[in-house]
Amino acid sequence: MGRKRGVLSITSIAEELGLSPATVSRVINNRAGVSEEKRRLVRSKLREYDFKVNYPSQRKPRIAIVSASPKFSHYHTEVLAGIFTYLQDHDLTPCTIIYHPRSKETLLQLLRDQQCSGVILIIPANFREELPELSASGLPVMLVDESTDFPNIGFIDNDSYSGSRAAVCHLLSLGHRHIAYFSTVHPTLNHLQRFRAYEETLKESGCIRPPEFRSSADLETMLRELKEYLRSHPELTAMMTTDDAQAQLVLKAANELGLRVPEDFSVIGFDNYPMSAYLIPSLTTVFHPSREAGMRAAESIDCYLASNGKAELKREVLPTALVIRSSTGPVKNIGKIF
Repeated sequence: MGRKRGVLSITSIAEELGLSPATVSRVINNRAGVSEEKRRLVRSKLREYDFKVNYPSQRKPRIAIVSASPKFSHYHTEVLAGIFTYLQDHDLTPCTIIYHPRSKETLLQLLRDQQCSGVILIIPANFREELPELSASGLPVMLVDESTDFPNIGFIDNDSYSGSRAAVCHLLSLGHRHIAYFSTVHPTLNHLQRFRAYEETLKESGCIRPPEFRSSADLETMLRELKEYLRSHPELTAMMTTDDAQAQLVLKAANELGLRVPEDFSVIGFDNYPMSAYLIPSLTTVFHPSREAGMRAAESIDCYLASNGKAELKREVLPTALVIRSSTGPVKNIGKIF
């Protein structure tokens, strides 16, 4: 029989579990100094009794936003904007953590030290080795733009495959048959889905896939290599890219080679960065709801905490959509331009 609510307290829970009240209090307040085994034991009992302290919290719940790099791209900015907007509107405190996977301290240890109540991972591919420990920690963990089978971890992913497929079909409808792809050197699962959709859709249409272009150099070197690539493949009439930043580089390379976009060469990006609509020409791209993904990840953790761990973390895949602008047009023969 369950314990009567009137006699329930930190002390009574501690007695039932054979622990000290200080240990139970540390777990409730997300403080360090408690083993993961004892944390799981206490959290399970707190959920069983739906126990919440009846005194004012010393601070607002702290939500960790974890990145593997201090260099934030346009993509990071959009995701962070969604997260910060939700946390600010719902009285939660953001805690930004830059964590290197080869750090001496595990990510979970760092989260415990910072007394975090939940965690959002940006570009989760960088933290794959940390996921088993995070899954078993009892912390609500949300992945942005990547799914997972690990229990106790939620995600807000996006349908990159359908978005990329729509982009290829758009080019095919304009008569393009020689379509190149600008790949990233260290692809995430989303990036791999984008390339797979490009590859499979071209194959279905009977088109031969040109060699993909990759480069991990600095921007100036990458631009030079990209121009050399385009010169060596004069049959190309269009190029798709992993993201809008790469597409901007393609627009510059085409301009320096004397290729008019879209009259001579079409370009499609991915992500729909805010400035992509204001480029000259404006960029055809795939809308990826990264800001919404950040907001929904933060919302999921908020709901989990408010329910005392009883609400399930969200596992959603958001749709993508092709945004047609001025950088794509009907195919023309550019074989004699170079």
